[in-house]
Amino acid sequence: MTPPEGADAPAEPDGRHDVTVRLETAPPFDGPGLLRFFADHAIAGLEGGDHTRYSRGVRLPGGPATIDIRLDGPHSITLDANLADAADLPELVRRVRRLFDLDVDAAAIDAALARDPTLAPSVLANPGVRLPGSVDAQETLIRTLLGQQVSVPAARTVLGRVCRELGGGADGLFPTADAFGQRGHEVLRGPARRVASIIGIAGALASGDLVVDETLSVDELTHRLVAMPGIGPWTAGYVAMRVLGAPDVLLAGDLIMLQSADALGLPSTEKTLGAHGARWSPWRSYAGLHLWRSIGR
Repeated sequence: MTPPEGADAPAEPDGRHDVTVRLETAPPFDGPGLLRFFADHAIAGLEGGDHTRYSRGVRLPGGPATIDIRLDGPHSITLDANLADAADLPELVRRVRRLFDLDVDAAAIDAALARDPTLAPSVLANPGVRLPGSVDAQETLIRTLLGQQVSVPAARTVLGRVCRELGGGADGLFPTADAFGQRGHEVLRGPARRVASIIGIAGALASGDLVVDETLSVDELTHRLVAMPGIGPWTAGYVAMRVLGAPDVLLAGDLIMLQSADALGLPSTEKTLGAHGARWSPWRSYAGLHLWRSIGR
């Protein structure tokens, strides 16, 4: 790794710091699948990427950073970062490892899920599937709220417009929760109740009344989220998967997941799929990824 984690990176003339870090994981590693997910969900003007790389801006304690991540072999990635403060490097590395789910035992997960003959073909075809993580918990929650109940392309369109109108693209960063709380009424469209809910949640995040971060347990996070008007179990479960890396969440009520289950001959109602999915514990989140993958999500 260049430089070593925690080491000072030489300052550039503008006072910023360019660093390159190689991060490894135990095989198998479906890096291309993760990068396709990030590319499919990327917000124009804030993120970029394809099946080989991903780039974006990130808020860090010492100031904003830009990152560019690319595959570097079958089970490693390379992170190029431009930092405002070299001391932010360990925190950035930690977030990127979570973003790419690098610390999970993918071989054990694959072995467990392959025991189900319905999932086995997907596990064989897609070894090392990883949970797409998050570099910013508040951003992930707001993006989820804005993108739910619509297709991924439609969500990208909405998020791109909203970010432009809130000035997010000007600094390459997703708008803050405070920006959504203060100006959401100017840019958000849709039913008044839903708009008010998103603005209220963003305001609670900005004020600290609602705290969402990776230090919470799944139960704590779920309890806090579903207590907010406009947040239901699907949103809470999805955010737990992305922010916490929760390995055992099955979004059994997800429409795409139910369609995939039906196509595979699995139980295809929320109740019956949830009951069937008990056999996939403690890796139900990864089983759900295979269901999504089988229908091309």
